[in-house]
Amino acid sequence: MQFSYAEILEIFSEKHKIIPAKKNAFRGRLQHFQRLGFPAGANTGKGNMVAYSWRDLFLIGLALDCLEIGSTPDRSVNEITKFEDVFMSAVASVVLRDQEEDSTEFKCFLIVELSNLMSLKGEDGWSETVKLLSHQDMMQILSSEGLDAHQSPYTLIDLRQFLAATLNAIFMNVSGSKKKIVRELKLWAHKKLET
Repeated sequence: MQFSYAEILEIFSEKHKIIPAKKNAFRGRLQHFQRLGFPAGANTGKGNMVAYSWRDLFLIGLALDCLEIGSTPDRSVNEITKFEDVFMSAVASVVLRDQEEDSTEFKCFLIVELSNLMSLKGEDGWSETVKLLSHQDMMQILSSEGLDAHQSPYTLIDLRQFLAATLNAIFMNVSGSKKKIVRELKLWAHKKLET
């Protein structure tokens, strides 16, 4: 399944509740990502039509979520590029997750540091390790003992919510039945996990 630039704009305008009067400013955010060459391989050059894949859609979605929580476009792109494979595999796993699985062990929380101050710290102090956490792992971090190995500000993204919100926006802005869209998404996820 492929998405046009116009569909990407509408999907994420819906997901982030962008008001019509601010849509041009939001388009500018997407164009900034394009100028940064993000997502890699999706930019065909000026005047050429772009067809975005599921990969591109999810990477743009994550980058916009990072902007939403205060990261800069450059910082978001720089970090997401480092952990793209982990993120894509995690999203594919969430897509294919069996609802009968033990949810306390299922790793669906992405933890990443996106601090704008990271570039000012010594490299030995950076904790840029991206991890996937289960609900049980989250409970340990949030417990009164505060079992937190990261020791710095970080962002937690629930990939189930990320996927659900993105899918709902796709359903509202892309032609085709929900069943077909979900089938295409599951096909992408199977292929992603096979590689």
